[in-house]
Amino acid sequence: MFMESGHNEQSERREVEAFIVSFFEAGKEKDLTTLMDFHSPSGFSKFDDNPPFTRQNSEDAFVHEQAAFANISDYQYELADLKVELIGGVAIATFYLTYKGVFVNDYSFEGSTVGSKSRVTMVLARYRGQWRMVHEHFSSFPELPRGERAPSR
Repeated sequence: MFMESGHNEQSERREVEAFIVSFFEAGKEKDLTTLMDFHSPSGFSKFDDNPPFTRQNSEDAFVHEQAAFANISDYQYELADLKVELIGGVAIATFYLTYKGVFVNDYSFEGSTVGSKSRVTMVLARYRGQWRMVHEHFSSFPELPRGERAPSR
């Protein structure tokens, strides 16, 4: 029984990891209408390190996520140190997100390079057998003085 449980947890962790990657891939591939499908059908909340800095519900987050992904071209991202903890029927994922791209202003047809490194926490739960985000929290990674490295754990 213990072996089955460990195997089952590993499988669940892989599902959560794949779910998170598929969220960022949907944005990268401009599959914007599917972004809301990643949110839980009720009780979703988000704190972002980009405006607005207030708590967002699912509809607000969807609008801002669509706008962000729609206006950035050549989007590249990296998820580092992804860790998934399973607690009851909930998954808590923590990782570092580094992204870059070109923000395009549709009105002036100008672009500017953007990028950031953030610390991310995502809380997921199962709804009708599928993982969905219940909460997201992004916080900018502090800039370090030249020559210093972030602590590794």
